[in-house]
Amino acid sequence: MPEPARSPRPSPLNDAAYPAYGMGAAAEAIGVTPAFLRAVEAAGLFEAHRSGGGHRRYSRDDLQRAGRARELLDDGLRLDAAVRIVSLEYQLAAAQTMIQVLRRRLNDHVSG
Repeated sequence: MPEPARSPRPSPLNDAAYPAYGMGAAAEAIGVTPAFLRAVEAAGLFEAHRSGGGHRRYSRDDLQRAGRARELLDDGLRLDAAVRIVSLEYQLAAAQTMIQVLRRRLNDHVSG
């Protein structure tokens, strides 16, 4: 009797929130120093994940936020202002996504 096909388990590496990067790799990936990553974390941009040994781990989402903050700093903004802008940009994107979901639900409800 053939073995039943297993459904493929999604890879955590496809998840933008998966903390796949250590400090050095994360800093190198976006062209910043480890000190910069610690500074944006301390400023509240995100909370780095921790490995079992207590080492910081970063997700692709964390790196995108840090990279955007770096762009704003390069444009002359202060760190606190850059962190606030990036945080608001992400909140706005989440709100827009929620609006789209709710509109689809409403349209499905009205047409169904």
